[in-house]
Amino acid sequence: MNIIDRYLALAAGRATLLVLVVLLALIGFISLTTQLQDVGRGSFEVADAFLIVIAQWPRNAFDVFPIAALLGGMMGLGALAKHSELVAVRAAGVGLRRLAYSMLVAGLLFGAAAAAIGELVMPPAERFADEYADELKRERSSLSGLSGSWLRDGERVFNILQVESLERLGGVYVYRFDDAGRLDSVALARRAEVGHDRVWRLEDVEYTRFGERIETDRLDRVELLTGIDPSVMEVSVIDTNSMSIPMLREYIRYLEANELQASRYEMAMWQRIANVAAVPAMLLLALPFVFGPLRSGGNSARFVVGFLIGILYILGKGALADGAQVYGAPIWLTAWLPVGVILAGAAFGLSRVR
Repeated sequence: MNIIDRYLALAAGRATLLVLVVLLALIGFISLTTQLQDVGRGSFEVADAFLIVIAQWPRNAFDVFPIAALLGGMMGLGALAKHSELVAVRAAGVGLRRLAYSMLVAGLLFGAAAAAIGELVMPPAERFADEYADELKRERSSLSGLSGSWLRDGERVFNILQVESLERLGGVYVYRFDDAGRLDSVALARRAEVGHDRVWRLEDVEYTRFGERIETDRLDRVELLTGIDPSVMEVSVIDTNSMSIPMLREYIRYLEANELQASRYEMAMWQRIANVAAVPAMLLLALPFVFGPLRSGGNSARFVVGFLIGILYILGKGALADGAQVYGAPIWLTAWLPVGVILAGAAFGLSRVR
């Protein structure tokens, strides 16, 4: 990086950090009001609500980092343009392409920071927040983990490989033990439905009984009356935010090997990668707004426009993810489409700058 690259990166970096802090404060306040509604449940107290909000900041920072980069780029470069520093830089022979390169380099550094937050800080913080809140509110530990969830119901022990929803499960092992604690039978159901009447309806079941000899049968449907409260399943849903990309890849292979639905986790993995790539794309998009239609406007105008673009980015990303699940669109293409739109908008904006 030469002097110009460092100067622009510092200007955009300071503004991006300021915007990120403001956004985290706003999101934290909204999250705190939600957490305070649970004060009094179990042993959950006001101090615990503040701790949960702080633990959620890494996830919030990773989610809004592209928006912060766009707003920070607009405000940082706008401040330089206001004092005619960018004009002086261009008058010295630095072309628009060279400035775009500088912003791209700065964006790659910001993207690396976002990746570090998303991979190193966010997963353990999310696991802590989920397990801590669940333990206090329910007064029991979470049963969720990468290898599946375990539940005990009398002489039966359930191992759930995947919780698709609170009513729909995939890959359910049912171990039954006799009074002496010896394994009596094992049943593997490819799918299961959990009814509100506490009846588990197992489908496509392979049933193995251990006696004097081992007997195996295949059954289309089996109903089991359990004593498990359906609300217990809420603690068995694996949160994708608590998993790093290597963990997501491992879990996807795990689900595919067991013929289970993995599209939700594939989408989470690709969106995680695309969100990092969106950071330099957003910073590049800020450049035409500084030289283009908003060059004579103040920071307030740039902030409003940048905030609207950020909201459209978040809404579009969510809508495309839902559409991919419904219409079966390629997951990687759906995750990368918002980044492509941002880059196309940046290229079009830069082509209009004179």
